Amino acid sequence: MISEKHYSAVFEALPTPCLVLLPDAPVFTVVNASDAYLALSATTREELVGKGFFDIFPCNPCVDNKLWKATFDQVLTEKKPGKPTTQKFAFPLAGSPTNFDIKYLNVSNAPVLDEQGEIKLIIRSMTDVTDAKRHERLLEQTQQMAQSGSWEVNMMHKTVALSRRLKTILQVDSSFQPDFESALSFFDSISRKSVVRAFQKTSRLGTPFRLTLPFTTAKGQKRWLSTVGKADMVNGVCVRIYGTSKDITKKRNTEEALVSSDRNFQNLIQTIDGIVWEASVAPYELTFVSKKAERMLGYTATDWFSEPDFWTKHVHESDRERVIKYHRQQTKKLANHTVDYRAVKKNGDIVWVKNVISVITKSGQPRWLRGVMVDITETKRLADLDRLEKNILELIARRDTPIKSILAEYLLGIEALFQGIYCSLHRVHDGRLLHLAAPSLPQAYSAAIHNRTIGNNTGSCGTAVYLKAPVIVSDIATDSKWENIRHLPLAHGFKACWSYPIIDSDGHVMAVLGLYYKQVKSPNAEESAIIERTATLLKMILENRRNADLAQEASAMIDQAQELARFGNWQWDAETNKVRWSNVLREIYGFANTNCRPTFQGYLAVLHDDDKSRIVDILKQVHKTGNDSVFEERIVRPDGDTRYLRTWVRSIVDEEGVPVKMIGACLDVTGMKQKELKLKEMHHQLEQHLREVEESEAKYSNLFHLSPQPMWVYDLETLRFLDVNIAAVKHYGYSREEFLTLSINDIKPAQKQSKPKGNNTFSKEHDELFNQDVYIHRKKNGEIIHVEVQRAVINFHGRASALILAQDITEKLNHIEAIETQNRKLQEIAWMQSHVVRAPLARIMGLVDLIQNFPESGIENEELLDSISGSAIELDDILKAITNKAEQINFT
Repeated sequence: MISEKHYSAVFEALPTPCLVLLPDAPVFTVVNASDAYLALSATTREELVGKGFFDIFPCNPCVDNKLWKATFDQVLTEKKPGKPTTQKFAFPLAGSPTNFDIKYLNVSNAPVLDEQGEIKLIIRSMTDVTDAKRHERLLEQTQQMAQSGSWEVNMMHKTVALSRRLKTILQVDSSFQPDFESALSFFDSISRKSVVRAFQKTSRLGTPFRLTLPFTTAKGQKRWLSTVGKADMVNGVCVRIYGTSKDITKKRNTEEALVSSDRNFQNLIQTIDGIVWEASVAPYELTFVSKKAERMLGYTATDWFSEPDFWTKHVHESDRERVIKYHRQQTKKLANHTVDYRAVKKNGDIVWVKNVISVITKSGQPRWLRGVMVDITETKRLADLDRLEKNILELIARRDTPIKSILAEYLLGIEALFQGIYCSLHRVHDGRLLHLAAPSLPQAYSAAIHNRTIGNNTGSCGTAVYLKAPVIVSDIATDSKWENIRHLPLAHGFKACWSYPIIDSDGHVMAVLGLYYKQVKSPNAEESAIIERTATLLKMILENRRNADLAQEASAMIDQAQELARFGNWQWDAETNKVRWSNVLREIYGFANTNCRPTFQGYLAVLHDDDKSRIVDILKQVHKTGNDSVFEERIVRPDGDTRYLRTWVRSIVDEEGVPVKMIGACLDVTGMKQKELKLKEMHHQLEQHLREVEESEAKYSNLFHLSPQPMWVYDLETLRFLDVNIAAVKHYGYSREEFLTLSINDIKPAQKQSKPKGNNTFSKEHDELFNQDVYIHRKKNGEIIHVEVQRAVINFHGRASALILAQDITEKLNHIEAIETQNRKLQEIAWMQSHVVRAPLARIMGLVDLIQNFPESGIENEELLDSISGSAIELDDILKAITNKAEQINFT
């Protein structure tokens, strides 16, 4: 009989970590602990025995608190061992309590029952499954990377177990526990039968099976599953079937997209758009070449195998040394590599080839070379087209290059891209085609089709313009579009002609591109794409030059308008301190025929001394406040002539409000000032006459009545006419008797009438002897006129009266108003020309610079061309706005 002491010693020596607990819930007092448990938990028996389990271990940070305590409650309730659960534990390392060792333990609580079936003790055992858990996780990660999961069917218990990864593939919840029938529900009826037959066979014979079947996930997605299974046989009886299933949907889709499989690999190779080849390294011998070789280069497979160095011999001689050297270097390094070169076809044509080569090694040495040769002639052609277009854009940027030279160079570049093509370009004018460029067409043919009318069936070009659509004539000899003039191209050997209309932004056909071949031919997809691209660039070239010409014309019109109106403009750049004068302003200042460079100091030098201080203060105020200003100034030209100017000034600021530029315009008003001075002289003479009138009534009467200008006298208190001269009667249409019944309000429009003023009011108003003003009067016939009135206060027959000299200035004011309206429009045009036009022009210049100097910037040229086209359209809109404003100006 073994004593209890011995049982205790055996328990403590158990290799499995165990605890003995009392069922005194909720305390669960620890009775004993095995040495393995003490070592695992880094505790002593004295620290555990006699204490409650949850007092020692109140929680497990790695396990939910409810689950931590539920395992004990389950044992007390069911009085049978609980299902083992794997729990994560963090145990402090010996000597380093802040560092933890993570372990996964399979925890089981088992009750010890007494004779009455009551729980006497609870044995808590722990099995270290950390390695197994890590292996399981590694397997799970491996399966995840491989898109595969494992499964097992227990034939004895009729249960099915799926790995977590397989559940993910099936798109079911992790708690999903299928039976055999529910597992089969993912397959359709045909696939289900295949699975059942495979299971029946492997359970009967023990042979493994492999199935590739379609299935539907729990979320309704159609996918493909590759399954490998094997049976466990015990005494000839299958106890379980297990295996792995892999999601091969992507692989299956790829195979279906290529219309191929492992069994028709050769057919797959032949469908690749390139020459698939294989060769041994030592010795170098070609072992395989696909049939594409004959279609791409003209040589049959037999030709390729005819000599060992067949490939190198057919590399273009200019590329051969470079290609062979690079190929050998990369092969020696065991590096996969790609090389571009020119190859010579059997008919002598040259094609560009990209050879993508894989180096297959064995024991660290190159054993095989496998690759694909792809025809990249089209790609290279597009690269050449990019370079051509870049050169053309550079030529466009230089305004000194004639448009016909640009077009001829562009068409020659297009002809270089396509063997056997002849290009022509005609502009459309007044229903006819006029020659623009045809660098390679015979001159006799160009002359024959020049000035041809546009219409349906008038050749490819005339018809394309008429229809506003491309016209493709593959055979001129039989196509009705050339019925009446087919003899012209056929006489020079041209058998095909494709025409593309060049349509501007307003939808008008401005030119047509013609492409001729000396063989019957239709364009392929590549040719059509490049020709459409060519037509787009030609549109930009023609529109750009047309708009530039319009801008030049508008600028010339502005210059002419300024010259006619004696209206000049100037700019001062605050950053560079540079001043620019228009040609008209130079003429106004007397520097038209000199090389004098305008400066601010030079401007001050010609200012009249009496105006200099005032003008400087005005300009400083404009620069400081940013407010516009209008003022009059006098300048003294080099020849001593004094000119009177009316000047407008505006300050231009940047985004931060800092002045960066000042612009202005000057109108030469010398003629008006001279008339004004003359009028003042007349006023002076009138004053002398008035003094004479005071001295002599007779002299006054003669001066008054015989004056060629309308004159009258009215009562300052009643505003009624007291006397009028003959000129007033003639000019206003009233008789003298009618005038004497009227007041001055009667010859004013209703809205301009004033109330009578007393003498006290007028005494202040007439503190000067003589006054001048402009009024609106109405003649007897209703005609409204503007009158410049000179007034003097006199004593007329003992009454306070006013003597009026009236001058009709209606025509003069209308003329001045017309000039000022014109000047405002010209100022707007000048501002738009100098400021708004610069934005899109600067972008175009920047994009051209980017294309020219930074070709490797990573930005697609098509995107750059789209940006240039957008800026050109914006510039076109601005120029149209300028042209519209210029057309609104009446210079007559």
